[in-house]
Amino acid sequence: MNRIFASLIRRYTFQRQLGAMVTLGILFLALLSSLVGSWQGNERVRRNLLDQGQHITENLARQSTLALVYASADNATEAANVTMAFPGVVSVEIRDVGGHVLLTRGRIDPAEFLQHAERTDGLQAAAVLNAESSNAWHFSAPVYSQPAAGTPFTEEASPELLGQVSVVMSKDALYQMTSDVFKVNLTTSFSFALLFLFLIRVLTRRMTQPLNQLSVSMGRAQAGEPQVRALLDGPRDIAEMARAFNSMMTVQEQREAALRVAAIAFETEEGMMVTDAKSEIIQVNRAFTKLTGYSAEEVIGKTPVILRSGRQDEEFYRRMWAALRLESYWQGEIWDRRKNGEVYPELLTITAVVDADGAVTNYVGSFIDITERKHAEDQIHHLAFYDSLSQLPNRRLLFERLRHAIINNARNQTYGALLFIDLDNFKVLNDTKGHEFGDLLLVEVGRRLQSCVREGDTLARLGGDEFVVVLEGLSADREQAARQTRVIAEKMLHAINQPYQLNGIEQHSSSSLGITLFVDGKQKVDELLKQADTAMYEAKKSGRDTLRFFDPAMQEALEVRTQLEAGMRTALSRQEFRLYYQIQVDRSGHPVGAETLIRWLHPEQGLIAPDQFIPIAEETGLILTIGQWVLQAACAQIKEWERDPLMQSLSVAVNVSVRQFRHPDFVNQASEIIEHSGIRPELLKLELTESTVLENVADTIAKMEALNRIGVRFSMDDFGTGYSSLAYLTQLPFNQLKIDQSFVRNIGTKSSDAMIIQTIIGMANNLGMEVIAEGVETLAQRDFLEANGCRLYQGYLFSRPVPLTEFVALLQKGEFHPGT
Repeated sequence: MNRIFASLIRRYTFQRQLGAMVTLGILFLALLSSLVGSWQGNERVRRNLLDQGQHITENLARQSTLALVYASADNATEAANVTMAFPGVVSVEIRDVGGHVLLTRGRIDPAEFLQHAERTDGLQAAAVLNAESSNAWHFSAPVYSQPAAGTPFTEEASPELLGQVSVVMSKDALYQMTSDVFKVNLTTSFSFALLFLFLIRVLTRRMTQPLNQLSVSMGRAQAGEPQVRALLDGPRDIAEMARAFNSMMTVQEQREAALRVAAIAFETEEGMMVTDAKSEIIQVNRAFTKLTGYSAEEVIGKTPVILRSGRQDEEFYRRMWAALRLESYWQGEIWDRRKNGEVYPELLTITAVVDADGAVTNYVGSFIDITERKHAEDQIHHLAFYDSLSQLPNRRLLFERLRHAIINNARNQTYGALLFIDLDNFKVLNDTKGHEFGDLLLVEVGRRLQSCVREGDTLARLGGDEFVVVLEGLSADREQAARQTRVIAEKMLHAINQPYQLNGIEQHSSSSLGITLFVDGKQKVDELLKQADTAMYEAKKSGRDTLRFFDPAMQEALEVRTQLEAGMRTALSRQEFRLYYQIQVDRSGHPVGAETLIRWLHPEQGLIAPDQFIPIAEETGLILTIGQWVLQAACAQIKEWERDPLMQSLSVAVNVSVRQFRHPDFVNQASEIIEHSGIRPELLKLELTESTVLENVADTIAKMEALNRIGVRFSMDDFGTGYSSLAYLTQLPFNQLKIDQSFVRNIGTKSSDAMIIQTIIGMANNLGMEVIAEGVETLAQRDFLEANGCRLYQGYLFSRPVPLTEFVALLQKGEFHPGT
């Protein structure tokens, strides 16, 4: 029993135990108070009921006198009925002096009562409790005759006993009233008990809260939580306990910290050794043995000299000991030797331990092997300054060396040169044979370029397929320096132009090379790169596989290009683009359609031709937005013409750029524009060039067939200028071939072009395709084309590209006869 009680004591908190004890005590007192109050109330009720029963019986005795005198129950009937009407009365009986029953009401078993001694003394009709059972009281009273009124002539007569009356009262009223009293007492007691409990709980919670907080803090400390502190709150004795706990925790934490420091010092990955003031080793840790190969027994009693590698001279150690004597601390990189003779770099820290008088008692040395860190630093340096693919200097190192070259050449008054090299058509190689194949080519190109530069020059890979060469120490004469640079540059072009064997496949490549010279040190790095890049683009424009020197004209062209690019980005929102229309006619001169051609009406520069801004739009990606606008505007015009009988059957041809057609969402975009405009799709004709369709034939066929299914027609623009079109023509779902104007222009002057035109027309007719010739400017050209089976024409012979209003005006004049 004691163990169970002790277990319960330990299981619950002091606050809960105190609360439970107070609650049980108050409830017990409330119950006891209810019982005592109920017992006292029960006695008062019993006495009241007994008094009431005696009074009722006495009344009945007085009212029964005549009935007994005349032995007639009739004289007592009313009195008996009135008595029976009193609450609790269950039986009434009247007997004469002889014991004969004169009148009875109700029923009661006399055997239930305990008989009391008969009493004959007392006043007339004095009632007594004659008998009592568990359920009722039996009252009885004697009935005496009433004496006559006294006179002076006669003596007063004594009362005569006439009989006896009895009344039986049930105890139910006693039980009910007692129960009600008990309930009232119990309810009142428990109400006050609950109120008192609530007040006690509030007070005990407030009183025990500091103790609970202290207990929680102790529990956290026991669970291992660091830096636990108790609140200094509550009664003075509890606050003192909290203060003592906090002091204990502070001391414990200091001791644990000291132990951790000591443990860490000798059980980390750092090698540790402790020497005395004479530098003799007195203790080492396991990491020391692991890093040096020496066991503790082999080094204790010796000095750290046994670890020296010989790479540091005596001056190094002299400075180290001077720092230790001055600051009691030294840290630096040092080379040591392991037991097996291997030399390795380490980061060594030495701390002098001094006593209260400032005298050195020990030296503590810790060191780590930094071989991997040194290797990592070399790798990081290489990654920071060298290209990971070609292992050539990268942009960062190039910029540093170029700055150095600018300063050196300015100091020596000699020219330097910056060469910018870009591989021709490298993207095609990547797209057709994969980036891995392209990387092999870049590595090989880097090797060949490296063999072309002089010692002291810098070859760097700028990124992608771009290489940069910095030449230093050229001639002080500009022309001579240019000739020296050209020799090296042509050597590079020739080296790049040689066949490559990449994974057993022969590959050819060429490059475009731009050159700029520098001498006075005023040019900035970015400026020189920009100049060389501009010259490289001029080389590409000149047919590729060549070189160009930078001059101011190139820079001016670059600035114009930059301005055009910036202007194009806002031209759409400012509605500066316009659509021009060039008529397409049949052999009779009747209009059958028109080709839309975009023009840029610049607010400052006026009308800008497409050949000036379309290439820039292609390179920057702006062609996607511009091309979508052209397609929307063309479809809106087709819808507008539906209401005019003169133009409702005209087809409209729209040129689609390579970048626009290759966009993954091109088909969806075109379909949405057509559906939104509500045009007849067969009136829309999309013109694609050979380079566009042949870049990815499978993708081209899928996109063309998807748009064919909704009715869109396709025309191959500039047909005949490529070399692969004939092989794929039967696979591509074109509706029309457009003979390039370069062939039409040479009709009558170049027989080979005339033969090509005849071949194209014959092939198209055999394949069931329309043929249209562009660039028709003379009647002789038109007649030749007609004679060879070409029935559709477009060119200046019929009309130049004109704005919409002029185009509509020309249509309203009638047929387009040659020369209009």
